[in-house]
Amino acid sequence: MYFPPGFPMQPARPDPPEPLPPRTARSRLLVPAVALMCLSGLLIVVFAIDLVVVVPGTPLVGLEGVPPEARAWMHPLLLGICIFGMVANVFNLVAAIQMLRVRTWGLALAGCIVESLPFVSSALCLLTLPFSIWAIVVLLKPEVRAAFRGDGRG
Repeated sequence: MYFPPGFPMQPARPDPPEPLPPRTARSRLLVPAVALMCLSGLLIVVFAIDLVVVVPGTPLVGLEGVPPEARAWMHPLLLGICIFGMVANVFNLVAAIQMLRVRTWGLALAGCIVESLPFVSSALCLLTLPFSIWAIVVLLKPEVRAAFRGDGRG
């Protein structure tokens, strides 16, 4: 590659971005954070209802042709899925609250990534995915990340 005389070999590093005031960062994250909080709360309720249905061993609809040995492990599997879904959505709810408070950047980002996984959000992944991607894009902006560090707690 040709470099003209006097051309620096390595480009100068840009100055770190000025952190946004927490109020400005909060306003950029408000819509996705509130949407993810509402959807996570709804999913906690859905998984809790599923848990109430699965725990007593209610016969599962649509398993008429399934062999009995396969049915024997279906209830423990569904119980595990319900518990995992509830725990994951409680984590997502806490992460969205921290995102709205402009604290704990890593937790907020991890919550958005987990929320974007379809097996955590079940059929609501069509709603959670756009808000998760929106929040991830905003969280990855250097000035927003700097706002999380601005108060010394994030």
